[in-house]
Amino acid sequence: MAAQFTEDQLKEIELGKLQGVDTGIYENPALLAMQMQEIRSGLARDIDAKIYADPGYDWLQMSEIREGLELGLDVSRYADKSIPYDIMRQERKALEVNVDLSDYKGGRRGRQSSIMRQLRKARRDGVEIFPFIEQGYDAGQLEEIRFALMNGVDIAPYISLDFRGSSIGEIRRGLEEMVDVSVYANTTYNWKQMHEIRLGLVSRVDVSKYTNKYYSSAQMREIRLGLEAGLSVDEYSRMRFSASDMRQKRLALLDLIENTTKATEDALKQIEDLIQKQQDIEEGIEPITLSISSDQMEAYVEIREGYDVTEQELLKKVWEAGIRKGINRESMRAAESGDRGENGKILVAKGEEAVQGVDGYYEYFFRTDLDGKPKLLEDGSVDYNNIEWFDTIKKGAKIATYHPATKGKNGFNIFATELPGRNGKEQPMLRGKGFDVSDDKLTFTSKEEGLIILRDEGLVEISSVLEVDKVDNTTGFVVFTGSVHVKGDVGTGGVINCGGDVIIDGFVEGANITAEGDVLLRRGMNGGGKGVIRAGKNVTGKFFENTDVTAGDTITIDYATNSNLYAENTLTVAKRKGSIIGGKVTALKGMELANVGNYMGQKTTIVSGIPRKAEVQRRVYKETIQACKEQLKILRNAEADFHTKFPLEMLTTMEVYKKVEDAIYTKELDRDKAMKDLEAFEEKIKEYNTAKIVVKGDLFEGVDVEISGKRWISSGMSDVTLKLANDEHGEHIIAYNSFM
Repeated sequence: MAAQFTEDQLKEIELGKLQGVDTGIYENPALLAMQMQEIRSGLARDIDAKIYADPGYDWLQMSEIREGLELGLDVSRYADKSIPYDIMRQERKALEVNVDLSDYKGGRRGRQSSIMRQLRKARRDGVEIFPFIEQGYDAGQLEEIRFALMNGVDIAPYISLDFRGSSIGEIRRGLEEMVDVSVYANTTYNWKQMHEIRLGLVSRVDVSKYTNKYYSSAQMREIRLGLEAGLSVDEYSRMRFSASDMRQKRLALLDLIENTTKATEDALKQIEDLIQKQQDIEEGIEPITLSISSDQMEAYVEIREGYDVTEQELLKKVWEAGIRKGINRESMRAAESGDRGENGKILVAKGEEAVQGVDGYYEYFFRTDLDGKPKLLEDGSVDYNNIEWFDTIKKGAKIATYHPATKGKNGFNIFATELPGRNGKEQPMLRGKGFDVSDDKLTFTSKEEGLIILRDEGLVEISSVLEVDKVDNTTGFVVFTGSVHVKGDVGTGGVINCGGDVIIDGFVEGANITAEGDVLLRRGMNGGGKGVIRAGKNVTGKFFENTDVTAGDTITIDYATNSNLYAENTLTVAKRKGSIIGGKVTALKGMELANVGNYMGQKTTIVSGIPRKAEVQRRVYKETIQACKEQLKILRNAEADFHTKFPLEMLTTMEVYKKVEDAIYTKELDRDKAMKDLEAFEEKIKEYNTAKIVVKGDLFEGVDVEISGKRWISSGMSDVTLKLANDEHGEHIIAYNSFM
């Protein structure tokens, strides 16, 4: 048998026997090692691999059939040797989410997997791109159209088949940022030029300075950066300058502005010379004494008593001193007539200060100072009833006005040195949802009545609000795309699922609450072992008892008993006498607590730092990388085998050889992506590893502490900080008093 099989094929047969599968199903020299691997994988998972154990299927087709069988799908819909594997994949993934792609028949070249992929994703997300497919848009174009429709952007009026997908992407982003895309939605621009014009519009600079289609995108970038920095770009925006030339000139202008407060060596030498001349004059009893201010902006003369001077004598004096600008001939004529100025000093030259432009800014017409945090009262208690979480807005109300930046004006000193005045910097366009912008891009108005929040600088969100009196098992599920405000209680069996925030004024029992935004409980929650909260952002509540809470950002509470709390960021016990008793509390980036545990020794666990699942995730990344390397080895061996058996001119016509080459390319991409993901993951782990647990009260005996996988049991102490240390004893948790 050994003579009939390659080394890789024999290895697959051996592995199958070690796994106890029926290797007779694939002991066929006509099967490549990669095909054998797919059949073996199916047999090892107890699926009917005979369905695809046919050399007529390539290993990629086998993989799609195997994965479908593992998921319990009706693979007969696509298990056909004439269907390419990439089409099979889209059929399989559509079946997984119950999406029908049967209306897509394809064009002259038949069905294209890349277009099927976009159609599948669109229908999965509830948008329809089929009319655009019928018009002939390709997959890259359809992807951007799909993103636009998902974000509620009407992109159709601005696009055509002549735009590449990347260009449509720039139009989509511009519409989402509410800039005037008609400025660049033109096929005379490539996508990189569009990108620079869009960034300029977002930054509110005068893009007409560089919308000439003959500018390269690199030239456009240099002009845009100059405008954003408030420079006068006319000095370097001529078409004859290359992008590199423009960059040098832009940086030179920036250096000039930054150094305007520093005197040049020549100017310093002039001042030294003038000082020396003044000393000489005093010793020689000169009739005219000239003095210059240290900033070189003013020059004065003093005329000794009893002397008469002419305008020409004074003019000669200042000219010899190197003064060339701002000369005051009127004061010189007055001195000739006998005027000796204020306190005997006559202003004979005065420079002009540079005027610095004022940066653009937004004036908001709603409260932007609301942090959604409970207020700590003087007695140490915390006020949850009056948390200021959001402001409200009426439909059509003005939410913000933009005040454009003002222009700067150059100045000069008396030695004719120009003092550049920087133009004010424009602010980017407001981002967010739920509002319109005026044609002049200066006034922003609400499209709907609801909650309005300034999430961070330049990001405004307005969401409609569904107000209900109560929620329980008699009211039915509350499912809403905006925010939900419950004026009363949420009872056991109540379900809330919304795309915004959830605010509950009353008490919460064993309910299930899911929100993409924040969850605020003005009272608290006794989940009775059934209550669940899942928030994409923050969770705030007075207390949690027997409740399971997960927050994508932070958790803020007064106390928790027998609850499982998990925060991706931090957890804070706001009340000075607050407590965590029983249950498990996790905050990956650290926590600030009051009292933890109790005298009864109730099991209480607090966890921070690198989560245990991190090692599993790391292993997944590494296994993915290793699997890619092993598969690449098999594929490259197969490639080499083809080269030994067939001449090059024949290989170029063999479909199976082309698939091997394509698979090598794809696996290399998969390997590189997994390596980058692992690198980003390791950076995140470093951040988790610096987490601290701060206890500003009693840390009772028996409390179980875990930081980045290291455990420590409290022996009873107060006012301590816990963190991970790495010293001669190895990596361990240390506790120290940080409030003395």
